[in-house]
Amino acid sequence: MGQDTASPNDIVRALEVDTVSDSSATVKDKSACRHCGDPCPTPPISRGEDNFCCVGCATVFDLLQANGLGDFYQLDEAAGRSQQKRGDANYDWLDVEELATPFVQYRDNQQTRVALELPQIHCTSCVWLLERLPRLAEGVHAVTVNFSRRTATIVFRQDTISFRELAEWLARIGYPPVFHERDQGDARKPRNRRLIYQIGLAGFTFGNVMLLSFPEYLGLGIDLEGGTFARAFGYLNLALSVPLLLYSGQDYLRSAWSGLRAGMLTIDVPISVGLLALFGRSTYEVLTHTGAGYFDSLAGLLFFLLVGRWFQDRTFDRLSFDRDYRHYFPIAANRYDATGAQTEPIALADIKAGDWLLVRPGELIPADGKLLNDAKEGIDYSFVTGEAEPQPREAGDQIYAGGRAVATALDLLVEKPVDDSYLLQLWRQEAREDAVRNRNLTDRISQTFTLVVLSIALLTFLFWWPTDAGRALNAATAVLIIACPCALALAIPFTYGSLIRQLGKHGLYLRSVAVVEALHGITDYVLDKTGTLTEPGLGAPAAEEPSLDPLTAAVVLAMVRQSNHPKSAALGRLLAADGVRPLATGTVEEIAGKGLRLDHQGIEYRVGSASFCGQPQHENHSVYVTADGELKAAFSRELPRLREGALQLLDSIDHRSLHLLSGDEPHTGEFWMTYFDDSRMHFRQSPFDKQRYIKQLQGDGQRVLMLGDGLNDAGALRTAEVGVAVSEDMAGFSPACDGILSSDALPKLPEMLRSIKRAKMVLYVAYALAFLYNVVGLSFAVRGLLSPVVAAILMPLSSISIVVVGIAGTNLVARR
Repeated sequence: MGQDTASPNDIVRALEVDTVSDSSATVKDKSACRHCGDPCPTPPISRGEDNFCCVGCATVFDLLQANGLGDFYQLDEAAGRSQQKRGDANYDWLDVEELATPFVQYRDNQQTRVALELPQIHCTSCVWLLERLPRLAEGVHAVTVNFSRRTATIVFRQDTISFRELAEWLARIGYPPVFHERDQGDARKPRNRRLIYQIGLAGFTFGNVMLLSFPEYLGLGIDLEGGTFARAFGYLNLALSVPLLLYSGQDYLRSAWSGLRAGMLTIDVPISVGLLALFGRSTYEVLTHTGAGYFDSLAGLLFFLLVGRWFQDRTFDRLSFDRDYRHYFPIAANRYDATGAQTEPIALADIKAGDWLLVRPGELIPADGKLLNDAKEGIDYSFVTGEAEPQPREAGDQIYAGGRAVATALDLLVEKPVDDSYLLQLWRQEAREDAVRNRNLTDRISQTFTLVVLSIALLTFLFWWPTDAGRALNAATAVLIIACPCALALAIPFTYGSLIRQLGKHGLYLRSVAVVEALHGITDYVLDKTGTLTEPGLGAPAAEEPSLDPLTAAVVLAMVRQSNHPKSAALGRLLAADGVRPLATGTVEEIAGKGLRLDHQGIEYRVGSASFCGQPQHENHSVYVTADGELKAAFSRELPRLREGALQLLDSIDHRSLHLLSGDEPHTGEFWMTYFDDSRMHFRQSPFDKQRYIKQLQGDGQRVLMLGDGLNDAGALRTAEVGVAVSEDMAGFSPACDGILSSDALPKLPEMLRSIKRAKMVLYVAYALAFLYNVVGLSFAVRGLLSPVVAAILMPLSSISIVVVGIAGTNLVARR
């Protein structure tokens, strides 16, 4: 970097020497962080007249100012991202070429181009800052940001800055890149691209066939050069329609054939019958010079069907509803070498039994194994088991993949590779047959529709056969053509597809229209507690006995702020909320699994367990505070920290249909009895217990919506008729599910569920229009009066009317 460029590490060191020396407890400072806008602690970290919520935000602010990028804050006040929870991600594995190569798009002797996922991108200010990364990091040549996908394509000189250093730079300024194995997301791209090509071909054919059919519409086909042009135009239409049917229509034909082989009459069966009838009848007329055929109707039908599919598929392109463990774990782990003195990055797929791994604080345990050192601060299994409180472990204990090291680095002797771990069993449970799950309303109607249409066509043929064999064939094929369920097939994709997009604007992202249909029949709501109704982590202690004096409170706040333990964080939140201001104290000693100790002005302060503080244990008390052995306070067990809107959600649902499942201990059960019957509250639930409970409800005839958040809910989410994952970060990890609910959208969920019910009435209106169209069309067809002009008008008109009604109707109900 140039001489005028400030080093982030230098700025951090400068900030960390700022200490607080005021020993009084004062009212909480309500100023907002200059960088991210979050509330500042008391006292805030100050740099001149600017206040910051944490050292990280102050670091980024000074970094931008030092490099002439202060205009970032002119674009949008508090445009930055909070650095309080950023942590120190480990990108050392990017120095290993075979691990980094999958994320490299292009590399030559001078430059490397990478495409990175940056979930923290949220506004135009983010784009502005990232595109000026070359001014911050020497060696970065260019940055192109895709705002909608939250990705950035970066070109850099590998001889000046490494891939690892680039990732570290992005993390320092608040945009840590996310790496995971690229499987399903990339697999969708060719499929989506193919759909676009199919739509393009259908649209091209539709427009040109209509253009070539204008003489026929105007009754001029025979008059043009004795019909020579009419025949030529007919052959051109036939030539255009062959690739149309074989390429744009192949998915419907294949699906219909697969359904018939499986003994199922899906909606694709009558669609395929109509397509083949249109093409066969039109080809016959052109080759025998008896008419112009229905190629325009064929092209129009396929065009609208494919646009409906595209409209449905592109709802939330950047979200993944089928994530598995590869999206949860990092790309690599740290394995000790043969000497045990150093570690080296290793791909998860290469981990095998007998490997000795290092798991740093905050990192995930990648495989099942035996713990080689004590972890008395505990291992956080909340995302796997649902238990909010970290579980202490000792050397020799069995530990499982998916846990997170809390405050102590763990040495792990691997006993099973990643693919054989307990965690993977959560995905390998056979929840239910997808075919049964996806049996939607359209498929059920199509069975009756197909049989009725085929019966009418047969009866029409038999009616006309004795008097006019030619008319019998024409009338029968006309029935198949006009009764093609285009309107029926378009009603759900456009009606529910539009609803899904409206719900997405409010924070509820549903996988497909089949999920909307499933939501209509829900009878019971099963809710996870930790991370769903309550925020992740521990809540603040509920009460203190006796009350802390101001001086002790200030000392205790200073002590717990030097600890990473979740109970320390909970106690710190409680004291800060009471307006306590921390003292400048010495170094706090943290005794693993016991508590904190500090000598301050000749007094020994202790914060921790009863035995550590020399006090008798009370079953309702969790944290004790003493000064020279004298009890200053005893904090009771933590009450849950409710999400905003959680109680409104519970109030909006009939309590008789509410169920609570939690991996926690039952000490908070009394709090929830207001909203759940005692028989419907279950604690200490393992992931398999939750799944079995939902199966039991289904066995009693109930249809279940499961609302969860972690890996411990993965099996239950897949088993329920509808599984919705609550997510703090839309681009971050959430288990495989049918829908993703933004955590801040929880208060809106009751109204969104009501909108889904109202949308069903819009669908019924669309079906009524489709039924009316078929009645009118069939009345012409069975009498042998259907002309190409009537078909060309009726079929596109019915499709367009269904699209308009579906989109307009759902937009209306979503705004109510």
